[in-house]
Parts: sequence; C-alpha cells; structure tokens
Amino acid sequence: MTIFIVACYLLTFVLVYQVVFPAQQSILPSISQYAALVFLPHGVRVIATWLYREKAILPLLIAHLILYRAYYWNGTDTAKNMVAVLAGSLCVFIAMQLFRFSRIDISLANMTISHWRSLILLGFVSSIFNTAGNMLALGDAMSSELHLNVVATFIIGDTLGTIACLLILMFGFRLLREFGSKSRQS
Repeated sequence: MTIFIVACYLLTFVLVYQVVFPAQQSILPSISQYAALVFLPHGVRVIATWLYREKAILPLLIAHLILYRAYYWNGTDTAKNMVAVLAGSLCVFIAMQLFRFSRIDISLANMTISHWRSLILLGFVSSIFNTAGNMLALGDAMSSELHLNVVATFIIGDTLGTIACLLILMFGFRLLREFGSKSRQS
C-alpha cells in the first residue's frame, strides 16, 4: 500500500508539473509558481486517506517530502518547509476527523450516501486546511497582492484535482470491466 500511494502521488505530481503548470503558465503566470488549477495529487490524498485513514499518512508524508525536497524546498527555513509538507500530508485526515467529530459519516461503510459526492466535499474541506498550512509557510514568499488569488487557486485546484482523479478512476474501472468482459467472451 505504501509504495502504491507514494507512486500514485509522484506520478500525478509529475503529470501536473509537466502538463498543467506549463498550460497554466500562459494564462496565469504570476500564480503558476504557487498553485495549480487542477492539482491531481490532492485527489490521491483524498482517496488514499478515505480508504486507509491514518495508514495513509506515512506514505503521503514520504511522497510530500520527496517532492517538496526536489521541487520546492525554499532556502534554509526548514520549519516553514515542514509546515507545507505536514499541511499537505495531514489536511485530509484533519478534515475527516472534523467530519467524524461533527457526526457526519462519510466512510466507505456508510451505504446511505453517494460516496463520490462525499469525496468531493472531503476534497474541498481538506483543501481549506491545505491552503491554510501552505499560506502560513509560503505567505512571506509572495507579494500580498497575490494572496487571495493563490488561496482561490489552491482551493479550486485541489477540488478540481479530486474531481479529475475520481473521473480517471471511474473511466479506468469502466475500461477494465469492458476489457474483462471482452476477454471472457473470447
């Protein structure tokens, strides 16, 4: 499970870094260095934490440390860098605890809800925690005029990343089902 979560997180980040960031750079150049309009790794965080709960924290922390160290480790302020890493690694778990405390059951065991809607809500709420942690860590690194735009981009990007991951999974499972039924027919 650990290797799978880390691999999915790294793969989706590379996809965002290679495809989303360059495309976004032409539209929103000042924000692109801080946030993506579609951040697929947040969808991985949401799905992994929803399925594995606290067991997903370590793999997400490992993935965040790898990526943050490779792409974002700013200067020598280790504390601020670790705030950003921890915010990303723990944001979904914190949101799930908030739901649990509020007695809102979004778990896989609750068969009375629409799970995809719950995951999108979880992605949105956890994005707020992720954004708060990242702004705490990165706020000094950007001009104050960008703060609101970056906050909005973080929340939109994390939420759209969750939706995109769910769509990718849905189409992937559909293709697997069709491929499986065609191979049984042969």
